[in-house]
Amino acid sequence: MNSIWILILAAVWFYFGYRIYGKFIEKRLKINDKNKTPASLKKEGVDFSASKKPFLIGHHFASIAGAGPIIGPILAVFYFGWAPVVAWVLLGAVLIGAMHDYVSLIASVRNKAKSVSVITKKYLSSKAGWVFGAMIWLTLVLIITVFSISAADSIVGKPDLVIPLLAITVLAMVLGLGIKKYNWDYKISSIAAITIIFFFVWVGHIFPINLPVDNPILLRNVWITMIFLYAFAASVLPVWFLLRPRDYLSSIQMILILILGIVAFFIVRPVINAPAYISGGVFPLWPILFITVACGAVSGFHGLVSSGTTSKQLAKESHGKSVGYGSMILEGTLAILVTVVVISGLKWGSGSGSFQEILGQGWIVLFSTGFGNIVGSVIPFLSIGIAALLGAFMVNQFILTSVDTSARLGRFVISEHLAPKLKNRFVTTLITLVPAWLLAVTNSYETLWRLFGTSNQLIASITMIGVSAFFISKKIKVKFIIIPAIFVLVTTLSALLFLTFRAGGYIGEGEYLLAGISMLMFILGLYVAKEGFDILRKRK
Repeated sequence: MNSIWILILAAVWFYFGYRIYGKFIEKRLKINDKNKTPASLKKEGVDFSASKKPFLIGHHFASIAGAGPIIGPILAVFYFGWAPVVAWVLLGAVLIGAMHDYVSLIASVRNKAKSVSVITKKYLSSKAGWVFGAMIWLTLVLIITVFSISAADSIVGKPDLVIPLLAITVLAMVLGLGIKKYNWDYKISSIAAITIIFFFVWVGHIFPINLPVDNPILLRNVWITMIFLYAFAASVLPVWFLLRPRDYLSSIQMILILILGIVAFFIVRPVINAPAYISGGVFPLWPILFITVACGAVSGFHGLVSSGTTSKQLAKESHGKSVGYGSMILEGTLAILVTVVVISGLKWGSGSGSFQEILGQGWIVLFSTGFGNIVGSVIPFLSIGIAALLGAFMVNQFILTSVDTSARLGRFVISEHLAPKLKNRFVTTLITLVPAWLLAVTNSYETLWRLFGTSNQLIASITMIGVSAFFISKKIKVKFIIIPAIFVLVTTLSALLFLTFRAGGYIGEGEYLLAGISMLMFILGLYVAKEGFDILRKRK
């Protein structure tokens, strides 16, 4: 089968999903620009800052994307084949993921830009909300830990990333300052900044930066520490100065590289090498497919971004559809492109250059190699090496945007919910970053990270239950939220049971810590679901 048919199907489906289902949700939420947003009412200049719509779309898309829509589809293709992955990304992104992001954004905007844990505490119960907040904070610590390690490993493996990474960070601050303080034309400034960044990609390829550190573990820890220092700065500096413009520039790069990849696909028209469906694998299709694909279809982390940084920057309610729903459609598009890259840009099977062999070198190498094989072979001014570097640069950018946004979100969870009397943003940021740094440099995260997929989906289901309680209190019908919430909840709880008690599961491996945490998460899910549905029945 030719891979371009998957791209065509995805483009048509996502277009009509945005236009039809996105419009339905917009009407159901009673979007009205007469409702003043927190960003337009509270102008403290650090976290609350009304943003131009393109900048906020860029920030939100870059923050939610991260590594999830890349690593999830790659692993799911390896386990189950490409057909289930494509089907779930298409259905999940339009009917569940984009809806989840949109409703959590509007719920937060109408609650003074508070996070979903605060909304859950207010509209469900204090105990459920507090436990949910603690779970969110721990998940953010794990995200910061693992994504910082992934970024550091990619820099160690490709030192030609160093110069373009420094360039985009400096250019983002210049762009943010110019637009905020000197009223630069953002379109002209954006074109100039992107042109300079791609120039520095070429410079980085010519002049890779290798630190004079011989010990590989020490070298990785040096880069991890530098990434954490960057995340600290991005968390405490005004959002318009670094975080928002850097995410915006990263998103433009992503979109340009997506377009480049799609154009190359229509020129090369590569044939799919991977099997459509793999039966009799290690895991059953349900429920493991859904927690493996994760962010490409639905992700609890997105609700944290929507109700954390994004809701504090939304200038008008009418921007919410493009920012919340539209950004998830873009992420679904990215997940589909990643899928077709790895199933048609690489050969399936054993041997040098195969999917399985390169996967052993890491998922960033796998994606960048497949992308380079397709794009570099047809674009006249790009070598395969430069094309692979562009793919790696894109992935690294989105990993870092998730790290810096997660650091800021961790600060919000502490100051808004877990310790509301603690307002010093420097202290609350360190409370999140220090344990994440310790987990990263000691490799102590690897065991707990195995629970990320299920905890992420559990957060999504609890978020939908919590915001449903809020919207019902405002006499808004929520069946379109509750039905997906039940599906995600049941699927996630089933996955927790399967991974804990199956032959070779957590208990079978002697991983009693994982088994205990898994069952605590199971109990938490049941408890919050019971609290939520009891309240929903009463209010309805």
